[in-house]
Amino acid sequence: MKKYGILIIFVFLLLTHLSGEAQLRYGFRFGGVFAKASLKDAPDFSLKNRSGFSGGLLLEWQSEKNGFAPDIAVLYTRYNTQLRNADGVTRSFGRNFIEVPLHLKYKFYLSKTNNLVAPLLYTGPSFMFRLDHKDAVPLSAKTFQPGWDVGIGIDIVNFIQLTAGYRFGLGNSVKESSPAGMKLNTNAWNVAANIIFDF
Repeated sequence: MKKYGILIIFVFLLLTHLSGEAQLRYGFRFGGVFAKASLKDAPDFSLKNRSGFSGGLLLEWQSEKNGFAPDIAVLYTRYNTQLRNADGVTRSFGRNFIEVPLHLKYKFYLSKTNNLVAPLLYTGPSFMFRLDHKDAVPLSAKTFQPGWDVGIGIDIVNFIQLTAGYRFGLGNSVKESSPAGMKLNTNAWNVAANIIFDF
């Protein structure tokens, strides 16, 4: 947990430094989340991954000198996966999250379009905090579930951003399990639309 706190502080200091020479903007993010959780060392159990959704607020720091535009968002995320036993019975072990992605994003402005269209790339950490308080048997998940995002997209008229990416779950998200030793990674595909305004 300590190393993730250090990473958050580093990114915050970087964004604070950049804000002096960048335009701060705000907006909204809406999208779909397609769970691709993986389960290991869990005999007689499997996962039932389904689609979910995500939405919330974001801040973007748009550099005035180049296409560098890091952002931070606070989202409600429905990560829709369940544990299924050999008899086909499913149990939820936490599907509702507050998610905080910190993306380092770069826009490649195309001179021929007069900055109307810009392909973009992004990467950065994503921190999910489980809202479900009731632990399920035989698996209970950790409250804090970190990940790392990578993705691509397009910025249209510096107002709408359409993105698609993948979340790599970092570490084991299982707190307790029976049998002991289950390993869970909260991976996911995602698509989103960002609508961003100037202050």
